Amino acid sequence: MDQWIINAPRWLLLAALIYAPWAYGSTRPWTVTGLNWILGFTIGMWLISHLFQQRWPKCNRVQLLATAFLIGLAWFMVFNARYEYDQSSLEFLARSQAFAFAPGSLDRDLSFDSAIRCTLMLMVGLVAFEVAESSRWRKRILGTMILVGCSIVGLGLAQRFTGATGIFWAREDLGPNFFATFRNHTNAGAYLNLIWPLAVGFAVREKLATGLTWRFVVWTALAVICLTGVMVNTSRAANSLAAGLLLLTGIWLIWQAVKGRFGDISPASIAAATVLLVIVIGTLAFMTGLDSNLGRWRQFDKQLTEDNSRLLAARACLKMIPESGWWGFGPGTFESAFPYFTAEFGNQLRGRWIFAHQDYLQTLIEWGYVGGAMWAIAIFGGIIRSVVRGFRYRRRLSTETRITHFALLVSASGVLLHALVDFPLQIASIQLYVIVLIGMLWSSHHWIQSAHQQNRARPQRREAQVESLNCAA
Repeated sequence: MDQWIINAPRWLLLAALIYAPWAYGSTRPWTVTGLNWILGFTIGMWLISHLFQQRWPKCNRVQLLATAFLIGLAWFMVFNARYEYDQSSLEFLARSQAFAFAPGSLDRDLSFDSAIRCTLMLMVGLVAFEVAESSRWRKRILGTMILVGCSIVGLGLAQRFTGATGIFWAREDLGPNFFATFRNHTNAGAYLNLIWPLAVGFAVREKLATGLTWRFVVWTALAVICLTGVMVNTSRAANSLAAGLLLLTGIWLIWQAVKGRFGDISPASIAAATVLLVIVIGTLAFMTGLDSNLGRWRQFDKQLTEDNSRLLAARACLKMIPESGWWGFGPGTFESAFPYFTAEFGNQLRGRWIFAHQDYLQTLIEWGYVGGAMWAIAIFGGIIRSVVRGFRYRRRLSTETRITHFALLVSASGVLLHALVDFPLQIASIQLYVIVLIGMLWSSHHWIQSAHQQNRARPQRREAQVESLNCAA
């Protein structure tokens, strides 16, 4: 019974990781509500398990401070909202503020929904921090991410083979640029770039641990499937990032072999395996169908002009940031505020812009300089801390820990770079995966140091054994 209460939030977290991508990528209101409920139960059971154990949750103080600040700021902006946006008249209706001198949201309803999701996601990051301390649960979380991602790719490739114009069980025609359960191909591409580095990491670990076994073959096949899905996807940003990160991964693996950290595996064999992997992925992608993808690449030079709508939107966002000030317009308010800064562009920015297609600009608009800085600490702080910790103990890390750490860094880097040109960090399913990975990187302070201590203890044990044998002789 005790163990059941402790493990309940961990299993619920796995359930959320399965649900989020399959529920239309958690992009529709009802799917986001469902994800909120699962995350709410996860956090509730996590708190109950600590009450049962009569101990405080483990967390990093900097991560906890950033989490508490962002949650507090989000709810204060809702409580002290300056306006409510009337969708029928398209007007901001003034509200009486409790603190007229303090910041408040431009759109109370949108900020309310955003504050709920922000609270749940940031709290799940604390759950992931603690769960990741267990090597068994760390593998379960990453393994679940990989298997779910591969199942999503399987659906996407099946849609390409059959020439489907939409998700199989949905009636809407989504055109050529959807993939699997995601209506937007760019979000699907960013999601898959989260997955394949983890699969590659698992495959390399199995190869080094047990040699050429069925597990190595399975994880390698899953990595190939994920990379094929990225290349078939029509997102040019996702294609470019996957190619760049795969090259980086190959170089890192070769460097580790040169340093003698991969045993008998030579750098030449790794280079040959990387080239072979690229050839296999290219062949599979060609067989699956690259017509739509190549067509988009041919249009790239024509679209990259001063009249490009995304570049114009970025210019509008740069004008919005000074107006949003230190505290921003409020979480989730970009959609309401953006139309009031597009007059000079005429019909070039027509239509409904829910997202800025540049997550960092949108974050500054909604959260201001202060909130943006705290988000940077919450996300990039975990990455920087883990890199510093890994560098400090680099000579004593086990091969398994080294590979896991690198895979997590590559996985997180892919989506954070993609956020420069699109809006993956606004999608609930991708938010969940990113926040779990970042929570694990914050927690790397413990599991990297633990691996270092274990490796340091092994030579000491061997020396003690040799000394005892000498004494016996």
